[in-house]
Amino acid sequence: MGIGTPEIIILLIILCIYVLFPIWGYVEGKKRSVGPIVGLLLGAVLGIIGIIILYHTPKKDDQPFSFQSPSKADELQKYKQLLDSGAITEEEYQTQKAKILS
Repeated sequence: MGIGTPEIIILLIILCIYVLFPIWGYVEGKKRSVGPIVGLLLGAVLGIIGIIILYHTPKKDDQPFSFQSPSKADELQKYKQLLDSGAITEEEYQTQKAKILS
């Protein structure tokens, strides 16, 4: 008796459950905020459901976008350029300068 189609299918299922999903979870977990060990465990314990859960976690490089506030020197330089170009008057420049430096 040789190995038949049902046995091959069962072996492939076992291979997926016990080898491929944990490796997939580990690799994807390294890219995500949960880490590789949690990814491995999700893949090993939950299989494809664990991989789906893993893909719903944020990536490591996904940082909330935030603006840096310009420094006082940058603000003064901006208003000085506006003054030099004639877009604002000397009085407006001095007013803004006083606001920035206070």
